[in-house]
Amino acid sequence: MHELYHRYARRVSTTIIILLFGIGLWQLAAAGWIQGKSIIAQQLLNSSWNKTLSEKSSPDHGSTAHRPWPWADTWPVARLIMPQQQIEQIILAGDSGSSLAFGPGLSLAGAMPNTPGLTLISGHRDTHFEFLKDIQINDLLYLETAEKIERYQVYHLQVVDSKSYKLQSSIDEQTLVLATCYPFDAVTPGGTLRYLVFANIHPANGLKHRAQTRVVDITGRLKDT
Repeated sequence: MHELYHRYARRVSTTIIILLFGIGLWQLAAAGWIQGKSIIAQQLLNSSWNKTLSEKSSPDHGSTAHRPWPWADTWPVARLIMPQQQIEQIILAGDSGSSLAFGPGLSLAGAMPNTPGLTLISGHRDTHFEFLKDIQINDLLYLETAEKIERYQVYHLQVVDSKSYKLQSSIDEQTLVLATCYPFDAVTPGGTLRYLVFANIHPANGLKHRAQTRVVDITGRLKDT
């Protein structure tokens, strides 16, 4: 009886070890798949962006959206560059969840990149926009479109409640806002706080073709990032 008990206990222990080993392998494989998918996606996004840049001198430039893969519902519209932090990120059209899974997204309710008005770009706090927590006042960043590269300077950092806060901008100014969820180390996602980085066009760039001044409500609610 004693021998049977030990034999049963060994079988149970062996089964548990095999199960744990299998679960560990599955988790490693899943992590590898996610990382591999992310790398491939970035390569495809870079390829799409390079196609956009290569067509910037064509007469009908701007009419073609180069989708990174056939079923994609988004495409590259700009590239964000921050030399101090060695950041280069492709900006995607739209800020839906499917877009933000692959990179920062441009709000289509605001101004297009590098044009007068307020350009709003959102990203996830634990992936693409994690670096926002290290940005300081007066930091420089660059926004590249097919037409040009503009230099911006950070002038304000703010935490807001997305339920009540509304972004407003005068359309004769050229402002860039980067937004992500806050706090950065939150355990539970889905909160209403947002961390905003405000940057204006650098004075050295100048701003031609100013539009008539009026205040516009860009969006009543910042996306869940």
